[in-house]
Amino acid sequence: MTIFDKAQGRLAIAVGVLFFLLYAFTAAPSIVELYDDSLEFQLVGPTFGIAHPTGYPLYTLLGGLWSRVLLPVGNWAWRMNLFSALAAALTVALLFVFTQQLAKRTARAEAPGPRRFLPGLFAATAFGLSPLWWSQATIAEVYALHNLLVISALLLALALAGEPAGQTTIRRASLLALTIGLGLTHHRTIVLLGPGLLIMLWGQRWLWQPSRHWLRWLGWLLVPLLLYLYLPLRATMGVMDLNGSYANTWGGFWHHVLARGYTGFFTENTLTRSLTVTEWAQLWVAQYGVVGLTLGLLGLGWLLWRGRNRQAGLGLVLVLLVNLAFALAYRVGDPEVFMLPAWLTFAPLIGLCVAALAQLSQARLLQVGQIALLLGLLSGIGGREPPINRRQDWATHDDAVALAKVDFPAQSQVIGLEGQITALHYMQQAAGLGQNAQGLVANDPEKRRAAITTAIKAGLPTFITQEVEGIADQYSFSGAGPLVRVWPRGQAKVAAPPNPLNVLLANDTLALTGYALERLADAGGPILRITFYWQPQAFLAQNYKLSLRLQSAAGLPLTWPDGSAAVADHFPLRGVAPTTTWLPGEVVSDVHYLPLPATTAPKQLYVILYDAATVAEAGSLTIGLPATH
Repeated sequence: MTIFDKAQGRLAIAVGVLFFLLYAFTAAPSIVELYDDSLEFQLVGPTFGIAHPTGYPLYTLLGGLWSRVLLPVGNWAWRMNLFSALAAALTVALLFVFTQQLAKRTARAEAPGPRRFLPGLFAATAFGLSPLWWSQATIAEVYALHNLLVISALLLALALAGEPAGQTTIRRASLLALTIGLGLTHHRTIVLLGPGLLIMLWGQRWLWQPSRHWLRWLGWLLVPLLLYLYLPLRATMGVMDLNGSYANTWGGFWHHVLARGYTGFFTENTLTRSLTVTEWAQLWVAQYGVVGLTLGLLGLGWLLWRGRNRQAGLGLVLVLLVNLAFALAYRVGDPEVFMLPAWLTFAPLIGLCVAALAQLSQARLLQVGQIALLLGLLSGIGGREPPINRRQDWATHDDAVALAKVDFPAQSQVIGLEGQITALHYMQQAAGLGQNAQGLVANDPEKRRAAITTAIKAGLPTFITQEVEGIADQYSFSGAGPLVRVWPRGQAKVAAPPNPLNVLLANDTLALTGYALERLADAGGPILRITFYWQPQAFLAQNYKLSLRLQSAAGLPLTWPDGSAAVADHFPLRGVAPTTTWLPGEVVSDVHYLPLPATTAPKQLYVILYDAATVAEAGSLTIGLPATH
């Protein structure tokens, strides 16, 4: 069997190009998440770093070459997002070819003319537009490349099935072994293909009879595993993984590569998100809609009832079932991404249904019905979730830039969660920002408290990313962009406000001594940064909160681009220290960020101070916003 004929090959290229343009256009423009693996890969790839277990050497090397050599434009994160778009588009293109070949083997007759390509187009459309796959095609993640290797292995196995021994089939067997070997250097769930491939190739006696070719195939399988030597090589060069867990020893190497710390994901995991049967069913509907699911189930029924040469189809179904079982058993916070190979292998069943319909009749009415069904898949009729578009998703990027642009004194210590500190490291290496800061990962609150104590005792400038229980009355604090600086108690140093005031609030117990305004041109849109300078006149009995409202010159409320009121309620100091813990006489700088409306420029900021417990107002004031702000 030839894998490609000319017409099919040209159409597969067209499918791949169209989906790459779609994924690239809707790809995230930079970093979009702090608390998943995407941010890690956006840093590890361009720096040729060491990823978390199993190390993902194939992905790291390919991502590094793509982001630093082949696409040396744009920010690092966007380049890595486009790498996923490329791998995802290639996956969809090969899915088109696989479905065409499977339909050709199992159908009793092909539709004439261009309609013979409808099975592949249906499968590619259904899977390529499924929202979870689309989401993985627009961020830096490992699943697009993994599924590219999955469909490549299935296509090679299909090309081998039922074919006699010869130089061509021997070479294809070598490529299949190489593909599986590469899969083992990327995502070890490639082994879930084993039972299905065994069924697909069971009738190939020449493949299973001992011969000298076995050594060749074993070599093609094992040689890619040498890529794991990348880990100790880079560690020898002084590179470490982001949380410093990789130990460059024989035991440390195997612990990392075999991901021994992840074995608990089959038993207990505190981050597990368990789904009910109904929720799993809803996930299937969300990916394919009722139209796609119905076509796929009909295609499965036709394969079992009337299909020819069912062995390849049964092998495909077994791959689907094994991956489905794994996803159900694997206890993680995002079990749905492990369903992607199952959804990938379901798509050809949709194509088989279309091929079966072509056998029923050549009537024009049926042809019109096929086009209508294809349009139904394109439109998502039947419950499929809406399209993915991350093109304007700049919020996390802007937050990371703001964090890294803090005016850090030398030897500053920034203590926070792993994702927050990874964002700092990304901006340090990708944009050259925040060079005076050393990020310290402390996911456990007790470790954060200990790190704060150590840094303050050492006299180092100390910043935290969020509240830490039990420190509010032990230290003093000041706002520093999106961070809060920690000082020894009573020793906070705050510059004089550029716009001095003397406004007494909360029954004259809290003075607003001034403010600062700055308009920031963030990538996601203009932002107003306002810094308040508070000075308690006595110990405060209430924990106060702020309501910040952007208004027109006439005092009318404005709206943000999403239509919601331009109002934000924030605790001072990001909730790190309640106002009840502030020292009388000590000035507290307090920073807040407000997106500015895209159409109407706000003329004033209305500020309300209120008791967080009772919502009773404790005072208010209006701050004019000059035209430059």
